Order: sequence, then structure tokens, then C-alpha cells
Amino acid sequence: MEFEKMDPIYREKHFPQSSVFERAAKKNRSSSIVLIVFLLLLSAVFIAGGVYFISLIRYHMEQGNSESVTIGYGFLAVAALLLLLCILGIVFLAKGLGKGVDAVIRASAKASGLSEGELREFDRQAMDSDCYILKLQSAVSAAVSGQSDGLLTRDYLWLGDLQPRVLKRTDIAGACLYEWSYRVNKKRIYCLSISVVNRQNLAVTAEASSERGRALLSLLKDAHPHILVPDGILREGKEYDTWRKEACSAAAQ
Repeated sequence: MEFEKMDPIYREKHFPQSSVFERAAKKNRSSSIVLIVFLLLLSAVFIAGGVYFISLIRYHMEQGNSESVTIGYGFLAVAALLLLLCILGIVFLAKGLGKGVDAVIRASAKASGLSEGELREFDRQAMDSDCYILKLQSAVSAAVSGQSDGLLTRDYLWLGDLQPRVLKRTDIAGACLYEWSYRVNKKRIYCLSISVVNRQNLAVTAEASSERGRALLSLLKDAHPHILVPDGILREGKEYDTWRKEACSAAAQ
């Protein structure tokens, strides 16, 4: 299969402000607002619970029931502690609402090991017509997992994570498909992801179908013949860790 390239329709739909980081900042603000509303509702519940426990303590004090009073104070203390945590969370999230695109770029630069200038260049290249749109899952799978499309520009790779973490293509040491699993109600669920690691041993990963993952591996290998791309699908743990170590060691030589 071949990946689509950036076009005006896709750009207008997904990046109306022509910026990956503008979109990320907007998503961060929306998520923060939702969490703030949730914490406010939770705070109201704890306040109501505190009022109830105070009235209950007074009642038992009048009845001379010291054991119930002690228990009431314990529940009141728990409600007060949880309310304090909610308030701290609201304050922290409220401060984050004022952070704009520059803050997102700074955080992304730190996570990616790149300069802010390099991230701004990635942002510019991402809107160009030669940028590949990396749809690594089917539309249904991507919607269920909440995974965004990645982007492969002339000089950079982003697999669609929220950070976002960006790799410079000249720094890529290897890429692979690997299988990992988790348990749900004692049942093991298997997933397939693509992982790309750079010479600094920074890895970016994203869930991918076998066909789409292999298409990206082929695209990267054709453009960068030196990178280490295993033939099969690796398993999480020792097999994956060994490949990652070998890729970084080979790139350092």
C-alpha cells in the first residue's frame, strides 16, 4: 500500500491553523477543561459529604456516642483530603490553560531531544504537499484507540502521539514491528505496534496493522538503507530490547 500525501482538504480538516502544535495545544486545552469540570463536580460531592459528616458528628456528640464521633471525624478527614487534592488538581490544570503553542513546542523539543527551531521546521514541512500522512490503523481501530495519524516529512517523523515526540530522519537507527500484550479479565490481548528508534536510543511507537506497518518500514528502509529493520515481527521483552540495542550500536559506529 502507499500512504497518502498532504493535500488542502486534509490540511483544512485536521490542521485548520496549518500547525501540528496549534492542534496539540488546542487538544491540551480541551482535555484540561474537561478534567477541571470533572474535578469541580467531584469537589462538590466531597463538600456535600463534609457537610453531612459534620452534621452527623454533631448529632452523635449530642447523643454522647463518642465512638461514632471518632468514626465521623475519620470520614471527615478523608473527605477534606480528597477535596484538597481536587483543588490542587484544578489549580494545576488552570495554570496549564494559559500555555500556548510555544509551551507545547518547548515540551516537545525536550521530549524529542531536538531544538525548538528544528520542531518549528518540522511544523512547516508537515503542511507541505510532499508530507506523507501515516494512517497506521484502520479508521475504526484508530477511533477506538484514539490514535492520531502520523506524519513523515522530508526531514522528520512523527507517529501521532500527543506529546508530540518527533524524530529527525537522519538520526533514525532502526525500525521494527513488535507484538505486545496485556490482560483483561484474565484474558491475554495481543497488539501489534511499530517502533522507530534513533541513535540516541529514543524510541517512538504507535499501534499499526501488519500491512500499514510494513509499508512504513519499507518506506523508511528505501530512504535510509543503513537503518536496522528486522524481517519478521519481534516480541516484546528480550527480543525487542536486543534489536533496539543492536540498532543503536550499529548507528554509533
